Amino acid sequence: MKSRHQRRGFSLIEVIIAVGLFASSVAVVLGLIAALSRQGADAGASLAAQRLPDALKVELSRLAGADLDNLAGQIPLMSAPLADGFGFVAPRDASRIDSVVAPPAAEQYYYVECWKFPDEPLRFDSQKAFLALQVRVSWPYRLPGATAATNLADRSQVTFTVALNR
Repeated sequence: MKSRHQRRGFSLIEVIIAVGLFASSVAVVLGLIAALSRQGADAGASLAAQRLPDALKVELSRLAGADLDNLAGQIPLMSAPLADGFGFVAPRDASRIDSVVAPPAAEQYYYVECWKFPDEPLRFDSQKAFLALQVRVSWPYRLPGATAATNLADRSQVTFTVALNR
C-alpha cells in the first residue's frame, strides 16, 4: 500500500548551500570579533586619556610651585607640526602623571605633551594671571617589552587645553 503523502526531504544541493552559508557567516563573525575588541580597548584607553587633565594640572602646579614664570619658560611654543612638547608619561590606568624618566618603561602607556600658545589671547605673559597650554595625549607610548617608543603615527591621540592660574 502506497502512502498518499510522500515526505520530501532536502536535496543534497540544498544541504550543501545551507552548510556553506552557515560556515561563511561564522567566519565573518569570528573576523569581526578581533576588530571589535580592538575598538573596545581603544575606546577604554580614550576614556582613560580624557581623565588626565586633572592629574596634569596637579603635576604642573606642583612643578610651578610659586613660580609660574619658571615653568612657562620650560614649555615650548606651539608650532606646526606639533613636536617636542614638554613631556610626561602616565600608566595605563591613567591614575597619575610622572616625568618621562621616573617610572619604568613598562608603566609608560600614555605620553602627554604640552605647548604654550604663541598668539593672543592665550599667549603667556608674566603680567597675566594664567598659563594656557595645548595638550596632546597619545597612546600606546611604550608597549610591554619594547625598547623604543611607538612611532607617533601609530598611536591614537586626543588633544585638549589646560589653564593654570597663579
